[in-house]
Amino acid sequence: MELSPPSFSTAKLWVEKIGYAKLMSVKEKADDWILILDESIGIGQERVLVVLGIRRSKIDFTRPLRLQDMEPVLVKSRERWAGSDITKELNIIKEKLGTVIYAVTDGGSSLKSGLRDASIEKIYDITHASAIFLDKIYRNNAKFKDFTHHSAQMRYRLCCSKQAHLIPPNQRSKSRFLNIDILCNWAMKALSAYESSKISHEEKLQLQWLKDMEPFILEMNLIISKVQQISTTLKNEGLSKKTKKKCLSYLKKCNRGKLLQFKKLMVEYLEQNSSQITKYKEKILCCSDVIESTFGKYKNELSKNPMCGITDLVLIIPAFTANLTKEWVSEAIDSCTVKDIQKWNNENLCSSLLTKRKRLYN
Repeated sequence: MELSPPSFSTAKLWVEKIGYAKLMSVKEKADDWILILDESIGIGQERVLVVLGIRRSKIDFTRPLRLQDMEPVLVKSRERWAGSDITKELNIIKEKLGTVIYAVTDGGSSLKSGLRDASIEKIYDITHASAIFLDKIYRNNAKFKDFTHHSAQMRYRLCCSKQAHLIPPNQRSKSRFLNIDILCNWAMKALSAYESSKISHEEKLQLQWLKDMEPFILEMNLIISKVQQISTTLKNEGLSKKTKKKCLSYLKKCNRGKLLQFKKLMVEYLEQNSSQITKYKEKILCCSDVIESTFGKYKNELSKNPMCGITDLVLIIPAFTANLTKEWVSEAIDSCTVKDIQKWNNENLCSSLLTKRKRLYN
C-alpha cells in the first residue's frame, strides 16, 4: 500500500512536538552550567527570549559550538522584556540547573540588567564587542563617512550601467559594523584591480576615489584582520591565559592612529573578561554565535509568512538542538499531545500578530 506524504500542518506539528520534547526534557543539575542568551524582535513589538545552556565540562574547545551541543533552557515571548523580567526567568533557571558560572551575551541593556540582578557573571560576546569597538573608532570619523557615502553613491550611479559589475556590496545600516569586513574586502579587491593591466580606462575612472582613499582603506583592512585573528582564536579555543597572550601578540605592532585606539579597546576587553580565570588551563566561552545561528534559522522560517508574528512555530528553536535519531523522534512525537503544545503556548507566548488580526478582521 502506497502512503501519501504528510500534509504541511502535520509536518509542522511534528516539528513543534520535537521542539517541545527537547525544551521540556529534564536537565541534569550541576555546578558548572554556562548560559548563552539573547532576545530577538519579531514583527510589531513581540520579542522572544531564548536561553541555551551547556555544562563547562562538555565544551570541546578544539572547535566552535554546534547547536546540538546545547540544551534549550527557555523560549518565551513578551511584548517587552525589562531587566526585572529577565531576572525572574534567570532565577527560575538557576533553581532548575544548579550553579550558573556565567552567561555569554551581547551588550543589550535589559540582558545586562537581568544578569546583574540575578547575580550571574556576564561575558561579552567577542563578535558584538568587536563591532562596538569598530563603531567607536569609525562612527564619527570623517573619512569613514566619505568612504561609505562614496560606496552608496557608486551603487546608485552604476547599478543599471555597463559598469554595474564594479559596485560594492550593500550594507544594512543597523548592523554595518558587524559586517564592515565585507565592504573592506571589496575595497581591497577593487584597489588591486585598479593596479591591474586588465582594467579599462572607464573602469579605472569609476574606482579612482578608492585610490585617493588608499591609506585609510589599508589601515581599516589591517584593523579588521586583527579582529578576525582574535575572533577566530577566541571562538575556537576559548579565552584562557594562553589565548590571551596569543591575542596580545597580534596587537603588538598596533602603536599608532586607529590601530592604537583599537588595541586599547581590545586589551581592556581581554583584561575584563579574563579576570575570573584562576587556573592556567582554564578556558572561558566568549562567543554567542550559536544563538545568532539559531535566530537566523528561525527568522528564515518566519520570513515565509512574517505577518504571523511569534506563534508556537517558535518551538522550532529547541528542535534545532536535537540529535534526530529515529528512536528519539518517534518517542518525542508519541509522548507529546496537541493539548501539551497549546498549554505551553498559553503560558509562554504573548498574543501574536496572527491572533490579533484574526480577532479583528474575522
